Parts: sequence; structure tokens; C-alpha cells
Amino acid sequence: MGTRRPNPSTPLSLGKAWTPKSLFDPLLGVPQMSAKEWREWTTREIDVMRANGHLGVKAVHDALLSECGTDRSTRSIESQASRCHVSLRVQQVCPECGVVGVRLNRQSGMCPKCTELMHLNEELAFNEVLQAEREEKAGDADVAAIRRERDRMRQRNSRLCRKYGLKSRRDRRDDK
Repeated sequence: MGTRRPNPSTPLSLGKAWTPKSLFDPLLGVPQMSAKEWREWTTREIDVMRANGHLGVKAVHDALLSECGTDRSTRSIESQASRCHVSLRVQQVCPECGVVGVRLNRQSGMCPKCTELMHLNEELAFNEVLQAEREEKAGDADVAAIRRERDRMRQRNSRLCRKYGLKSRRDRRDDK
């Protein structure tokens, strides 16, 4: 009598590499999963799921694939999220500060705080424009230059009136 060898045609024999046939039990006709194919969730995968849970199941799947190199099914992600009390509900994210789960302003698309900061910055910029315009219009140097020019013209007009005997501005106003 020889030694008994395992039949390589039986599914899930020890030491056998995974093949598509190894997933099915020929007697029951239902899928079987071995302990080798089923993997525990690592703490890194759970951390990635917690960090990206607010973006939804698809985003968690993509993040797990890119960051951890694991291809988990959406059902697996949903089950593990339920076990770990992680919400996979898609929530809004402020594009400016990154806060999650707040109502975004319809017009600005930002959270209330960022919207108010934007309005404050707009008002500060407008204030600077107004100050520059005011300084430009009422600058002391400009006003002094205009006053000197007016005084010069008034003196010139006064000299012309005296030289040629013309009526002054005051006399012309009284005649009306």
C-alpha cells in the first residue's frame, strides 16, 4: 500500500493555488470562500475609510485601492463601516477651509464662515479704494496747487480790471 495523496481535483485542497474553480463547491453548487481569500481589515484601511467616508462608498473604494492597494467590494466597505460606526453618507465639503458636513451657501459655494470672511475682504478692499479716491480728490498738495492757481487768476483779473477800467466781479454782480 502506498501513501495517500490529496486529489488535486477537489476544491480548496491545502497547498493549492487559487483558481476560479476553487470558489465553488461542486456538491452544493454555491460559492465557497477560503480563509486565504478573505482578508481582515487592517487599521490603515479603517483609517482611510474614516478619512474618506464623507465622500461616499465609491470614493472610499478608490481611496483604499490607491492608498492601501486593496480592492474591497462596496458591500464589504458598507459592512465594515457599519461595524466601525463610520458614516458613508455623502456630505458637503467647503472648498475654502475643508470643513465637512455644513450647509454651503448657494451663491458662494462656501461655508457660512468662509462666506462672511469673503464679504469682509470685499468690504476692506472697497474701503481701500474709497480711501485712495478721497485722498486723490482732497489731497492737501492738490488743493493747495488749485488754490494758488485760483489766486493767481484772481490777481490777474483784478490787474486787468484796474488797468483798463473794467468792472470787477463784485460790481458786475451788483448791477444785475
